[in-house]
Amino acid sequence: MTGIPANASDRKPVLNLSSVIYNGTLYEQVYNPKTSQSSFIGWDTNKQELIAIDYLEDSDFKYAPINDELLQKGAVLLPSDAIDYGNEEELEIEIESYLQTWVDVSEEHLQKAVWYAFLTRLTDNINTIPYLRALGDTGTGKTRYLDTIGGICYKPMFVGGAVNSAPIFRIIDKWRGTAIFDEFNLKKSDDSENIIQILNNGYQRGKPVLRCQDGNYENVKPFDAFCPKILATRDRFRDKALESRCLTEILTTTSRNDIPIDLTQKFFDKRGELQNKLLMYRFKHWDTVDTDAMINIDFGENVLPRIKQAHAPFTVLFLDNKERLSEFIRYTQKVNNKIIEENSMSFEGQIINAYIHLLEEHEMEQQTLDDHKEPVITSTDVKDHLVNVEGWDADKLKTSTIGRKIRTLGFGVTPKSIAGKTKRVITIDDDKLEKLKQKYVITTITDITLHTDEVINDKLSD
Repeated sequence: MTGIPANASDRKPVLNLSSVIYNGTLYEQVYNPKTSQSSFIGWDTNKQELIAIDYLEDSDFKYAPINDELLQKGAVLLPSDAIDYGNEEELEIEIESYLQTWVDVSEEHLQKAVWYAFLTRLTDNINTIPYLRALGDTGTGKTRYLDTIGGICYKPMFVGGAVNSAPIFRIIDKWRGTAIFDEFNLKKSDDSENIIQILNNGYQRGKPVLRCQDGNYENVKPFDAFCPKILATRDRFRDKALESRCLTEILTTTSRNDIPIDLTQKFFDKRGELQNKLLMYRFKHWDTVDTDAMINIDFGENVLPRIKQAHAPFTVLFLDNKERLSEFIRYTQKVNNKIIEENSMSFEGQIINAYIHLLEEHEMEQQTLDDHKEPVITSTDVKDHLVNVEGWDADKLKTSTIGRKIRTLGFGVTPKSIAGKTKRVITIDDDKLEKLKQKYVITTITDITLHTDEVINDKLSD
């Protein structure tokens, strides 16, 4: 590690920043909690060595690290150094082992958490980022989830369960790290709406939140809320847009006896070591992201748009490795199929599947007839199918409830005279029905049959 002397003029304005790009080199703030001292380190790509420096300066400013109470009291975590990590696969295995030791999550979410730790170091050149979210009641391990997974993300900022939005705006704007929200439960208030704005605007670059300074409507300041975020909540969000941006793990009381009850010094030492290794990963990869190549990745036509949007940012981790990219796309397709299966079991999904079943029965009957007739399917027919085939309680399931629900799904209802009686026939155009099938219906097409490797090779060579 080499040092660069800096002859700063005390007369220059000082800008306190946790990271600086100086002459094309990225410098990141590191912090020694034992001495409470901060400095910058960077990576010299030509000499392949670290650069250590107390501050930087140009003709206009002196750039110095931030040294505030948030850092000193552990509300913001920084690495203490940048150290070698071997290769990405080795570091991924090491992170996975650390997470498995300290937190109980599903295998699928564990993989997402590992990738998320890497992804938070590459947000400089991507335009969207999903959020990780732990959903569960008290005592299910949400705080452990945040300490363990959030603690190895890029510059974790523990904003707690703050109901006042003002400090959250300032912390994000100042530190530009990963915002960690613990026991995040919103009650209806102006501050809650402001926090929802942070979360809704903060998943995409270039969507600042406007705030009046000191209650002065003439003094409006844009706050950049774009950053990775990890949330712990007891309930799902009512805001559907926000809910769709969360990669959620539902936590229950763990049955594993091998997870330590309390965090020990061994935990904190390992977390710090991983922070240092991931800083070196950031130095080597932060400016290598090809956004255009990421946009060209084809997940397959049957993958839901929200699944594509939530998983597309992760592809930046695998753009230089086609085999691993193929594996990731297959992983995304499996996640998509699981979501469709869950959707199909919902009330909406069962209504749609009942309608499609009745529609298919009608089409089979028409194949034996010379005179093709339009299908006549009503809400009563759908109810009868759910009761007689799916085992629903006839007394609890109301035809009127089905009628209201099908309208919210995009179906129409048209009165028609059938055999002297007026029936309210369910109607829908083919395009809308196909979109509903993709979201709610399990078919053979839903299975992973795409020639994924060929698709990736074609897209990356465009």
